[in-house]
Amino acid sequence: MNAIAQGNTIGPLVCGFIVTSLSWRWHKWIAFILTAINWTIVLLLCPETRYTRPESEQSSAALSQTEQYNTNQLTDQFNQEKQVGVHQAAVEEARVGETTKKSWIQEMSLWSGIPKGSNIVLLFLRPLPLVVLPVVIFSFITYSASLAWVLAINVLNPFVLQAPPYSWKPDINGLINIPGLIGNLVGGLIGGYCVDKYCDWRSKKNNGVFQPETRLHLLLLPAIVVPAGSLLFGYGVGDRLHWTAIFFGYGMATVGLTAVPVATFAYFGDCYLPVNADALLLVNGLKNIFAFGFLYGILPWITQTGYINAFGTQAGIYVAVMLFTIPLVIFGPHIRRSTAGWRIILS
Repeated sequence: MNAIAQGNTIGPLVCGFIVTSLSWRWHKWIAFILTAINWTIVLLLCPETRYTRPESEQSSAALSQTEQYNTNQLTDQFNQEKQVGVHQAAVEEARVGETTKKSWIQEMSLWSGIPKGSNIVLLFLRPLPLVVLPVVIFSFITYSASLAWVLAINVLNPFVLQAPPYSWKPDINGLINIPGLIGNLVGGLIGGYCVDKYCDWRSKKNNGVFQPETRLHLLLLPAIVVPAGSLLFGYGVGDRLHWTAIFFGYGMATVGLTAVPVATFAYFGDCYLPVNADALLLVNGLKNIFAFGFLYGILPWITQTGYINAFGTQAGIYVAVMLFTIPLVIFGPHIRRSTAGWRIILS
């Protein structure tokens, strides 16, 4: 997560210098070239890691021996030991079975990781039912809110900094991503390392018992820092304050972009590990839809209300969203127990 966020800040930082030195068209061409190289490397050097282990005859024999042993319930000690010995021997034979290593071409197959008989349409639709889980809803709205304000600043800052009274060139304008880079690092540190250390400390206080809801306690930090950054940026732009106010506001807003998803994704993995991958896919997909809609409406919103009112409203929305952390911390254990037997978790 931190690497993705850093890429979103390093790219615009370099982009400013490319646009000033070459042109904005060359920025697009360089992005295309780098993307094509990355796609080629992934395609050729990253084989499918998912596979289906075929059931061997030895393992089937071992299973039948186990079933026979459990069914007969032999009373004679000698017969029991003999039956267990047969079972263990069959298991050992199954373990030593070998399969032929796939060739490079076979590993590159687009369908090598899909079990036979699987419906690819159902595989695509499988994550959708997870949207009813409270933890998924919470992860989605908090991640979307954290991303939206950063995207808003990314879109709007050129209209401000490249116009009077600042009148910066694109290369200097791109330097606003330096505080964004720092904010992402701080957020990743809070959501990752600090949360892990805090969970270890709380577990020791709780007689060694770990509660997944402990990961949500430190979300208090981005809940304070991000709205403050939104207000600082809004007032900095609206009142034409010194550029340091705008830079600090952006850096504070980016703290939530890494702190919140790192903590909430880890929390979901602790609660629903069997469907963790599907849930992450769903949250990221919904987040992108929300981001598209938000960017579509941010410019008309700013035009009608102004920077101060718009970013003040954003700060209030973010605080309201983060307040959902409180009921989740209180009722999280009950929610986990109630949903553990749901079909979407067990299937």
